[in-house]
Amino acid sequence: MSSLKSHYQTTIDKAISFVGIGVHSGEVAILKLKPTTMTRGIVFRRMDVSPDKREILARQYNVSSTTLSTTLTNDYGTSVSTVEHLMAALYGCGIDNVIVEVDGPEIPILDGSARDFVVNIEQAGVRYLEKERSVLWVQRKVEVVDGDKSAMFLPSFSQSFSVSLDFPGTAIGQQAFRYDSSSLGFKQQVANARTFGFAEQVEALKAAGFAKGGLLSNAILVDKEKVVNPEQLRYKTEFARHKVLDAMGDLALSGYPIIADYHSHKGGHDLNHKLVTKLMADQRNWRLMTYTEYADLVGPQFIASSKSAHKTGEISFSHDALAHARLKEG
Repeated sequence: MSSLKSHYQTTIDKAISFVGIGVHSGEVAILKLKPTTMTRGIVFRRMDVSPDKREILARQYNVSSTTLSTTLTNDYGTSVSTVEHLMAALYGCGIDNVIVEVDGPEIPILDGSARDFVVNIEQAGVRYLEKERSVLWVQRKVEVVDGDKSAMFLPSFSQSFSVSLDFPGTAIGQQAFRYDSSSLGFKQQVANARTFGFAEQVEALKAAGFAKGGLLSNAILVDKEKVVNPEQLRYKTEFARHKVLDAMGDLALSGYPIIADYHSHKGGHDLNHKLVTKLMADQRNWRLMTYTEYADLVGPQFIASSKSAHKTGEISFSHDALAHARLKEG
């Protein structure tokens, strides 16, 4: 399972339905994923809104809020929130195009991870479309910093996600996790990691209109140095793994698989959104190419290694590789 498994764009083969509660709204919602032959990407439809105002394209320019989750809003003011886990599941399963119908303002949280989404997407199967997939290949370092928090893309010939956290005096402490998408282990390594919150913040969050649907069945609750959930953790590094899951969902809003090494320290939805926005704002930062072009470039024709890219912060080619690729260095 990988977001870079096929040269051709994909959709799901059969429709899928879910029923669950929104972690922030506390409202029950029915969610349906439907196959599509249109290669528009992921399209959300608010079924409780008039047909001419219900569609929201899953793109970074439609992000309207990153407070505790990622919210998308269209030009008519129609919103859908907490999209990141579903977006990560579709991205990790290599699904490019799907219609997402929901009858409320928030995507159900389910168990707080992407596990149920992934299991059902696998059962539905994949349908390949006629249009070739494109990828966004990062050409130079892109970074955003906010105090002691940071997120960046580094040029690479593959795709990876690295996250580090630091919550002193809590059960989280310092931890880090790296996921390499070429390992084909999204379901095992990332999808099962649950969202988390802190006991001392619960009442304030609810008073502010958040976490109304938060339960021990859909989130890890941290009370100082203890995990309150009876079943404890699924992984020792579950907190960092969940941040990778969130990042995958947020980065998927670029509309393309991003070929780069992503790094985050103490980051979250806001930094992820700012990072993708900064990346897309300058065309010198990236190169859009078909999957076939990318696959040719990362084959044996390349002499430069990803290590050299990490050292210089730039993609470097040999003359032979440049000639083979017939591309100008950005």
